Amino acid sequence: MYNKLTDVKLKTGETMEVGVIIAPDEAHAEQIKPFLAHKGGGFKWHLKRSVVEPLDALETRFYVGKVDGEIIANIMIVEHGHVGILGHVFTTPMQRRKGACQSVMQFQMEDFRQRAGEALYLGTGYNSHPYYIYNSFGFESVFPGSGFMKYRVADDFDDRYFAETLVHAKEVVWHDWSKMTALTGIVEGDYLRSIAFGIYGPANFEGGFLEFKQVLENGDAYHDAKLLESDSGAVVGVATVSWDTRWRPDTAVLDVFIHPNFYASASVLLEAIDFPDAKIQCYVESTAASKAEAVQNVGFRHEATLKNQIQHQDGGVDVLIFAHN
Repeated sequence: MYNKLTDVKLKTGETMEVGVIIAPDEAHAEQIKPFLAHKGGGFKWHLKRSVVEPLDALETRFYVGKVDGEIIANIMIVEHGHVGILGHVFTTPMQRRKGACQSVMQFQMEDFRQRAGEALYLGTGYNSHPYYIYNSFGFESVFPGSGFMKYRVADDFDDRYFAETLVHAKEVVWHDWSKMTALTGIVEGDYLRSIAFGIYGPANFEGGFLEFKQVLENGDAYHDAKLLESDSGAVVGVATVSWDTRWRPDTAVLDVFIHPNFYASASVLLEAIDFPDAKIQCYVESTAASKAEAVQNVGFRHEATLKNQIQHQDGGVDVLIFAHN
């Protein structure tokens, strides 16, 4: 479905129509796919599928600028539960420096707010020209010096979104995309978050989720993966069991990351995991007492300590290895 939002004047005096393509929409698929054909990997996989089929409850919107019926600028939003990721910001080279992208973003942000949107995330180069454009629309670095940026409609979003409530374990679905980035992007909590994803500290999971989802659908690298979801709809924990093929016979790695407000419910997540009939190791930084307690409660035992394994906050941090046979 395509909805026209408005007409605007570009710096050249040309009229640009601003509208939004709400996927899936096969009628407009042939317009948007070639425009974003330069996108690779998992991003192309999502684009190809989103325009022709529903992806669970994921909402994919392409905010576009058109001149004489031709798309010259695009901003994509993927979202669920009023939390989204902003990406695929692109203007055709011949149409740049006319104010097209800025105009599209102005109406995209207003539309997001009118639809009761609460939080957006994006990734760009820190201190770059795009960084300051996004900053002018209210985005700020998730942590100092980072091009991983967040936008909040209300300052108390994080406190409300991650407020303690009842939880349940669930499978990974498409509409967890932006909500997993909200979780991996928190500044507080464990630093060592995932060996499989390579996440240390707050991180943008925009591209990582697509690789994760592809592998889950192909059934290659992960033995199991579960999310912990609050009754308010936030993803507050993730646990994966993946194969560490450096060792023969294969050893599995359990990765666990839970929001600090929800470690008391870690057993709900870990007891939902299907552990393989193999040796399983879990790496836990020495300062992560709640995580260490959680894995010990499901049968893991301290096996070894890697001294000064992680450099964090101007010092070395030990990593404890817990094992389950």
